[in-house]
Amino acid sequence: MDVAALVVSITALTVTLLTSLRQLALARHANTLPAVVGLFQEHRGAELARARHIVVNELAGRDLSDGLAAVPEEHRQHVLNLCWFYDNIGALVAHGVVPLAPVSGYLGGSVIETWKIVRPMALAEREKRRQLQFRDPERWQAYYENLYHLVVTTPPHEARAKASRWCRAGSRHRIARTVPE
Repeated sequence: MDVAALVVSITALTVTLLTSLRQLALARHANTLPAVVGLFQEHRGAELARARHIVVNELAGRDLSDGLAAVPEEHRQHVLNLCWFYDNIGALVAHGVVPLAPVSGYLGGSVIETWKIVRPMALAEREKRRQLQFRDPERWQAYYENLYHLVVTTPPHEARAKASRWCRAGSRHRIARTVPE
């Protein structure tokens, strides 16, 4: 009788623990979802779309070794807004507030493409801050740079393909049900 009671108690404890873990995961998801949706909406907005256009079409190939001073004045605020946006997302990802997979899957291509262009500008700005003896000159756009490296290690196509409900034709991973093609 004591063995049966022990088995029932352990089973109840295991079920309670598993249920609690699931509820914790659901609560975290519920808290993260509005932030992720808001970030994606902002990324699609006219301001950041214009900023991405400027970076890709106006700054690509330009010598940015003089930092922000190399960016035409009429484009500077757009470029800064984009860099700060990706820097903010990078901070949220680095600190585990927002998961990397949806960020990489949805806007990782833009992170990679734009960082490759603005990197010389960021490095030059860090050097200027170093010369001015700022306390932490390396932090300027450090989260953006880190986000770039994270996205490179989990490229957008892989992040999407690993999603449990990603089922596009040609994808290596499919959900269990049959999907008409």
